[in-house]
Amino acid sequence: MAIPPQIENTINTPIYRSFAHAKNELADIAPIDYFFARELSLLFTSQNINKHDSSIGITTSAQQVAFHLLVALSKSLREGHTCLPVNIIANQQFGYACDDFGTIAQHGYWFPSQDVIEKLLSSIDLSYAAGHPIVFNNNKLYMRRYFTFEQAMIDTIAVKTLGVDQQINTTTVANKQPNPEHIKQCINEFFPAATTEEANNEIDWQKIAVANALNKDFSVIAGGPGTGKTYTVTKLLAALIYLDNIEVGDSDLNDTALKMALVAPTGKAAQRLSESLINAINGFKGIIADNVLAAIPTDTQTIHRLLGVIPNSPNFKHDEDNLLNIDVLLIDEVSMVDLAMMARIFRALPTHCKVILLGDADQLPSVSAGSVLNDIAPRPFIGYSEINAKYLIDATGEKVPGQAKRQIKPCIDYVTFLTKSRRFDSQGGIGLIAKSVIQGNYSLSWSILNQSNGENQIYHIQHDTMIWLTDLVEQYYLPMFYTDNLEDAFSLFSKFRILCAMRVGQQGVDKFNELVTNILIEKNVIKSGEVMYQGRPIMITENNYVQGLYNGDIGFIWRHESGHLMAVFEDLDNRFKWIMTSKLPNYDTVYAMTIHKTQGSEFSHVAMVLPNQKDNRLLSRELLYTGITRAKKRLSIATSGRVWRQGVERNVVRHSGYSD
Repeated sequence: MAIPPQIENTINTPIYRSFAHAKNELADIAPIDYFFARELSLLFTSQNINKHDSSIGITTSAQQVAFHLLVALSKSLREGHTCLPVNIIANQQFGYACDDFGTIAQHGYWFPSQDVIEKLLSSIDLSYAAGHPIVFNNNKLYMRRYFTFEQAMIDTIAVKTLGVDQQINTTTVANKQPNPEHIKQCINEFFPAATTEEANNEIDWQKIAVANALNKDFSVIAGGPGTGKTYTVTKLLAALIYLDNIEVGDSDLNDTALKMALVAPTGKAAQRLSESLINAINGFKGIIADNVLAAIPTDTQTIHRLLGVIPNSPNFKHDEDNLLNIDVLLIDEVSMVDLAMMARIFRALPTHCKVILLGDADQLPSVSAGSVLNDIAPRPFIGYSEINAKYLIDATGEKVPGQAKRQIKPCIDYVTFLTKSRRFDSQGGIGLIAKSVIQGNYSLSWSILNQSNGENQIYHIQHDTMIWLTDLVEQYYLPMFYTDNLEDAFSLFSKFRILCAMRVGQQGVDKFNELVTNILIEKNVIKSGEVMYQGRPIMITENNYVQGLYNGDIGFIWRHESGHLMAVFEDLDNRFKWIMTSKLPNYDTVYAMTIHKTQGSEFSHVAMVLPNQKDNRLLSRELLYTGITRAKKRLSIATSGRVWRQGVERNVVRHSGYSD
């Protein structure tokens, strides 16, 4: 967009002549940051600034502040933040960088004080109602669309978590909740009394989670691997069916069953959810009535499929004008869901729909902007409100912690944290190292890693890459090429994966896929230069709604019964979907994959490879924790102490306005 002459005349010397000029001065600036700032800084002209505020004028300094604010806002969105808090950048040097020898690469820009920045932003009407592409609210600068997304999520949760006393004074009334006596009856039936003194003295958080969700329209069940999230939610779904049947007073569950939608962000996560539900249902036989168990849905789908994809459009078929026809929505792996997607889900929900979210708040946040699960399930847990604690004690008989005295922060009653891992016991190395990493304890985690060396589930890889990699390829990947059974191939492939922090570089995914391929060539399993070969594992890297393939879907190149090599994927109903290779969207070989891409997946053995760089910005305790907890039985880690320390001591922080 060209600068209008009347505005151009009011602007002093341009701050940067071009993007190349800006890149020489500001570290990590992207073209989108520069052009976004160049266009929107036109808001800060003498025509727009409040004439009644004599302390603000169109000076080079004011323009510089506005331009760099907008660059910082765009950059913060690329880094996953949904807003830019003014206090974070005030009096800070932005875009400064130097090399390992202290030689300055980019000088950067010093932001003025918070008071000066706020005065500049307040000199123009940047409220949501003003309609500008940016919004200034509660001392935070937003791109308008992300302010809208955040408000949609805040408003939906606020309505669904209204207390009885609040409902009286609002036109939007939450759903009528089940009779407390019926809830108590259900909990007693679904959770038989513990038989040991030790169990009786231990709080059953799974029981509390079910009871806590039954009388609420919005609930979150959070916990790490092995804490029984799916086990718990299966009982919760059974309880909802049980209570709905009591309330309706009809014994025919097929006529009174609630319409439930069970979804996850990716096809693999949806498949795992379905498998876990089926296993849990089978385990509850004899505890929960057969007709209730039979009514629990096990069909799962991706969020995209639920909302209804519109080809070549960012919108979905279901939105605020075309609501979903469901009574209960369960979303698994919520840590992977970004703010924009969560807002779109909430917009498409009917008012009466009960929402249940599952996830691990310690995992990496979504790839795109937002950290939804961390925002809505903040830690540490400070106890429940007096009213909710009383309800839970009565419903479960457990010693439910209430709010501590003199606690300033309000309680969040809709969240239950599951804390006891049944997969990683107190003696298991994987559980111990995961806990110490997420707590930021470098010394303990490094000690666990180095003392294990093959024992207690963990092995610290310290020798040549080709030695350990060849051993693992022979153990896990070669057997895939010696079977003609497709089911066996998928089963074998699910046992092991190489996980990398990044895609490129000597410790990146691309390099390790190349190394594994070379080993297979040396073993005469595949031919040099052969691209399409039976047994090649592939991962889709873009959504293709026509073929029903989505970013992250994993399959094989395999010989079809017709004799042709085709791509084959496991469907959610445990059937195989065959696609001609010429019709595949973009894909990569996937002997190795990034840690981010493995969320929602688990493997018996994981080999995690960390970068060698002195200061890699991808490293964080959340990244390490996510990689560690993909391993169920065995974990191998290739890293140095320096890199490990950097990862453990750095945590992911994403700014939002949710908790304000």
